[in-house]
Amino acid sequence: MAVDDGVIDPKAWQKFGIASVTVNGKRVDVHEHVLCRWPFADLRLFSRERTGFETNTRPFLVVPPLAGGFPILLRDLVVALLTENPAVAVADWFDVRYIPKTFGRFGFDTSISYITDMIRLLGTDLHLLGVCQAVVPTLAATAYLAAREPEAAPQSLILMGGPVDPLRNPTGVVRNLRGHTLDWLRSNTIIPVPTGFPGRGRLVYPKTLQIATLTAYVTRHCLEGRELYWKLVADDGVDPVHFPFVTLAYTLMDLPAEHFLENIRCVFQDRDLVTGKFIFANTKIDPLAIRKTALMTVEGERDDIAAPGQTKAAHDLCGSIPKDKQRHLLVDGCGHFSLFHGHICRTQIVPEIMGFLNHEART
Repeated sequence: MAVDDGVIDPKAWQKFGIASVTVNGKRVDVHEHVLCRWPFADLRLFSRERTGFETNTRPFLVVPPLAGGFPILLRDLVVALLTENPAVAVADWFDVRYIPKTFGRFGFDTSISYITDMIRLLGTDLHLLGVCQAVVPTLAATAYLAAREPEAAPQSLILMGGPVDPLRNPTGVVRNLRGHTLDWLRSNTIIPVPTGFPGRGRLVYPKTLQIATLTAYVTRHCLEGRELYWKLVADDGVDPVHFPFVTLAYTLMDLPAEHFLENIRCVFQDRDLVTGKFIFANTKIDPLAIRKTALMTVEGERDDIAAPGQTKAAHDLCGSIPKDKQRHLLVDGCGHFSLFHGHICRTQIVPEIMGFLNHEART
């Protein structure tokens, strides 16, 4: 793959490289194409032939976090879902370093708007899956559609390892983001894209700062023998040769400053969703509007980014969903990254998700 300033060229890196998956012991070809394109993201669809063994064939829409890593960090999750389901779409966010300023801003509300458009495009029979920082935007998009366009609301919503309520069990990440004012963050973490890139002059939270933060985090895990140490020394990804975890984790993108700062204010500092102050498209977002969408939350017992309780809080907010259409899964011995990468993801989490969805399909 081509490299620029130490980072894999974004056009090459967007290729997930999923040529086939194994379904019931048989290799089945996977076809990948862009279903729709926006200035800041592609809606990338992976499809395979149906084998006749599927009990639930509604498409998935996987929404990766806008947290620095490229969406391909969720490649293991996409592969695992394709072994169970014929169609999986991914919100493939772009590196704004390569997007000219003339395309405008990409704020927190813009990401929610993109998600609602993707849901409409894929249709009503849809499983929506938000990971990490994407859990609040996906929950907000679902609530918005449930209130304004109930026929467009997804069939189910799966939230994995994200800060629905970061104060339920605050981690070091939460304390750090709440411990700095937005003015301090703007002055100390935001820079313009340098000359020589299409996005020159666009304000971003740069990958250079993210790498320093990630390295400190990885170092701590290695010194303490925690999750990332084992992923580095014994990569348990589905294809550690061509897509090693260290490359997936350390290939980062510049984040738009407006999205970075608005996310911190909305989710971590003011907790707009929890306090009932969340506004999107001039509409107050109320999770109680969600009535027909089944809800599943997934947390890792050893998650030190979005600790247990933070994602589960969604059930308290979505009180209109019948209890028999709700489920919470706490995965023993699971850290944050194992929710969507590696052996635990493929052999424990995805089968539990499919079991929940298959149960919903029968009721």
